[in-house]
Amino acid sequence: MHPRLKVAAISISANAILLSVELFVAWITGSLSVLADAFHSGVDLTGSIVALSGIWIALKARDRRYPYGYARYENASALIQFVLIAIIGVTVIYEAVRRYFFGFEVRVSAAALAVIIATIAFDLLLFRNIARRGRTLQSSAPEADSYHFGTDAVGKIGVMVGIGAAFLGFPIMDLVGAVAIAIGFLVAAFQMGRKNLRVLTDASPPDDLLDALQRAALGVAGVAEVHSLRGRVSEKSVLVDLVVHVSPESSLEAAHKVAHEVEEAIRRELPSVADIVVHAEPIHHDRRLDMVHSP
Repeated sequence: MHPRLKVAAISISANAILLSVELFVAWITGSLSVLADAFHSGVDLTGSIVALSGIWIALKARDRRYPYGYARYENASALIQFVLIAIIGVTVIYEAVRRYFFGFEVRVSAAALAVIIATIAFDLLLFRNIARRGRTLQSSAPEADSYHFGTDAVGKIGVMVGIGAAFLGFPIMDLVGAVAIAIGFLVAAFQMGRKNLRVLTDASPPDDLLDALQRAALGVAGVAEVHSLRGRVSEKSVLVDLVVHVSPESSLEAAHKVAHEVEEAIRRELPSVADIVVHAEPIHHDRRLDMVHSP
């Protein structure tokens, strides 16, 4: 099994265990904060299944239908996960407000508190393990899953505050804990959702990478100027196109050789660049034609 698929399978199994345990605790205590955490695990389970599908598609080799490959399916699957988290966050806040106005009851035992503490340790273990694997594999879907486990562990602090205070006779704190968890959902959804949306909408790579691309191109003998440099990201790869100016006395063969050397220089300096399109133009030409290449 591919390492990315293995990470996704681990996430699915872990989320299924967490969901079962948290639903049971929520049922016996009536705690909204625990139920919110169970909803979170349920969304994570759905998201992990979506991620597994996205990774499986993303690993397919490029073909005529998808000449740039299927890598963005993984970003799309990660974005779906964070949309689900945002929805559940809004739902929990709505339920907290409803309970505040219409009444509620929380029944907490020492055993329930112990179970929540155990799930926090489990979440932290999974967060560290999957985050490390995601960084090693440079994969957005495992990274998204690790954020789920991380926010789940942080969210359980709110759960502990909520049901701990309810255990001591302050049940209103259960609603406060639930709202705190929901806010954590919304923050995580915004931060990671924005990251994956930038990839899906062809946002430009960082300026320092574009500067490095330009320096690599200008370092090639025969290149007088570089313009209309632009790029986009597809998973861990960067796709680039640019225009270089060469001597007007250069033959077509010589201009092609310079363009090829620019490609080689960029690939040598920046291994993350997977696809390069270089257009060669004479130094002295009608500048209005440059508008064709302008972003």
